[in-house]
Amino acid sequence: MLKRSIRDTALVGALLLGLLVDQVVRAPGRPGLNFALWAVAGTAVLWLLSRRRENPVSRETWWLIGGAVAFAGLLALRDAEALAVFCLLSTVVLLGLAAGRGALEWAKRAYIMDVAAAAARVAGLIAIGPLGWSLGASRQPAVPAVTGGRSWPRLRMVARGTVMALPPLLVLGALLTSADPVFERVLQQALFAGIEPLLEHVAFVAMIAWLTSGYLRAFLVEDEAVMERVRLPRPALAPSEIAIALSLLNVLFLVFLAVQVRYLFGGASLVEVTEGLTYAEYARRGFFELVAAAAFVVPVLLVADWAAAEDRVRERRVLRATSTLLVVLLAGVLASAAYRMKLYQDAYGLTEQRLYVSVFMVWLTGVLGWLAVTVLRGRRRGFPFAAIAGGLASIAALHVLNPHALIARVNIRRSASGAEFDAKYLRTLSADAVPTLIAQLTTLPNEERCRVAAMLKERWSGERRGGWRTWNLGDARARRLVAEYTPPADCPAAATPIVR
Repeated sequence: MLKRSIRDTALVGALLLGLLVDQVVRAPGRPGLNFALWAVAGTAVLWLLSRRRENPVSRETWWLIGGAVAFAGLLALRDAEALAVFCLLSTVVLLGLAAGRGALEWAKRAYIMDVAAAAARVAGLIAIGPLGWSLGASRQPAVPAVTGGRSWPRLRMVARGTVMALPPLLVLGALLTSADPVFERVLQQALFAGIEPLLEHVAFVAMIAWLTSGYLRAFLVEDEAVMERVRLPRPALAPSEIAIALSLLNVLFLVFLAVQVRYLFGGASLVEVTEGLTYAEYARRGFFELVAAAAFVVPVLLVADWAAAEDRVRERRVLRATSTLLVVLLAGVLASAAYRMKLYQDAYGLTEQRLYVSVFMVWLTGVLGWLAVTVLRGRRRGFPFAAIAGGLASIAALHVLNPHALIARVNIRRSASGAEFDAKYLRTLSADAVPTLIAQLTTLPNEERCRVAAMLKERWSGERRGGWRTWNLGDARARRLVAEYTPPADCPAAATPIVR
């Protein structure tokens, strides 16, 4: 049976992490250094609690935890909001893989359904918070208690005594406040003046502690016996039936690619002479739809391979050949999407959305290739882990690429060459673009140069909103460069600095 002291220690740790979040992470502005510090503190709690497990946590699991901390640390590197969202998502994914099935070494050899079941287990335990500690506790091995278990009963005793005192306190408090107006004023100022902020802090700490206790339960307690029994029954459909369905998709993509050939080889001149067809219509609209279509087919192929009966070897060969053809056609669709994006960027420049979707397309191409050499050849183990690892690597590569600096550099060069230039968009970029903007400001037209100079002084002067808790290297560098920058003499006075 699971010792109560482990549960109590984990609940105390969850409460402490909740308090830390409230004081450090819960700050105005986007997350930065504060989130990295909380991630380090959370890792320390995991390490201390993991020493109480009978089965030690594997080295691979600690690599996953280390990766989560690294992505949390990247929040203090770049200032782009989209990159912050990607970092938070990566941190959640890696923590989920680490908890998996009680921190077992399973991720690298797991099937897709194993990963899905483990994700559902972790999400469910996080949702029910401390209540999850009572689930399956009797099946867990006993772990020696390190400290005495007397603190928890004392806390319950204090809580019960406080609850019993509430009714008479309310009655007597109402009588005494009615008897003395001065006492009433003192009591109101002492108890009710700051009650709303206090309740907000209490509710926030309780929510974080609830969720954290659920994650600690998922990480520390093994549910291997339960997870082994959780299996989604396979329908075992005839592979020939599924092959027919995929063949119809192949026909659809073949017809589409046949239409695309004239544009792929006709180039921009054909787009321009086609009536009612503009770059915006051809490239912008088509690109995102094509990428979405390719992404939609990936789970279709995975479900098709999973649902087909294993005992019909010859039919499965036909199914795999059909699926492989579909992968090849999808590669052609992605090539068409890449060509459309090239046309669009040549005509209108680079934006954050176009860059991120282009990187997503590269990752999706890798997933399709990996699917072809693993799942479609009967090697399903490890496919989900490799696909997730590729996505995480793409996010890490974006941090190295520094998207906003790249966007500013590409678009300013386009302006210098006489191409169409979206100056308004350039002024919306984050602090990551500031060094590039300052370095290449002289290449902009005079009027736009003054507008960018005013924007720099307005957005990146003074202190960052949130203080040290939201400190970010890109933001700190931008503010230092702006403080040292002198606007052109022929520009009007910059706007009054504001705190962002």
